[in-house]
Amino acid sequence: MTATLALPEPLLLELAPGRLSVGDLTIAIDSRRVSVGARRVDLAPKEYELLVALAAAPERVFRKSELLRVVWGYHASSRTRTVDAHACRLRRKLAGDGPPRYVRNVWGYGYRLID
Repeated sequence: MTATLALPEPLLLELAPGRLSVGDLTIAIDSRRVSVGARRVDLAPKEYELLVALAAAPERVFRKSELLRVVWGYHASSRTRTVDAHACRLRRKLAGDGPPRYVRNVWGYGYRLID
């Protein structure tokens, strides 16, 4: 059984049942569980979807408008802080007690996920 993550072309990603991993960050696709090392990270549904979208191409920079379309289904480009707010919460949750490592802001453009 294969799950399909609908991302903007050419980012259609076929996910085999199992995991996406970036460094010690692991996303269990079937169970929607996320962990950093041995620590489980509880995410809200949109935080999880944002993380999976970023993990589809860990070093690619995604425009905010792409993330709004992929994660929230917004088709108009508006001046919303939705992506910024969710990325901030996601960054905080993934960091735990340590410094932020994974979700990076590319000023004036968007976000990327890197190790």
